[in-house]
Amino acid sequence: MADIAGVRVLYTGDYSREEDCHLCAAEILQFSPDICVIESTYGVQLHQPRNVREKCFTDVIHSTISQGGRVLIPAFALGRAQ
Repeated sequence: MADIAGVRVLYTGDYSREEDCHLCAAEILQFSPDICVIESTYGVQLHQPRNVREKCFTDVIHSTISQGGRVLIPAFALGRAQ
């Protein structure tokens, strides 16, 4: 949070309230900025539960490899490849 001429400005990157294998869920802090800028890559997306998505992902990998195929997983270079 930055105070600019008496105006409290909060800028944050994308965040999630859902805990995953690599990151804790975002905390809800008790403060009230005057201006809030939030990156929201998936802000309005509805997703299947994580365990369903992970099973689908691993099923495709296992199926491909068991048939002699190869798997190439494209990943974002920053923040997503953990």
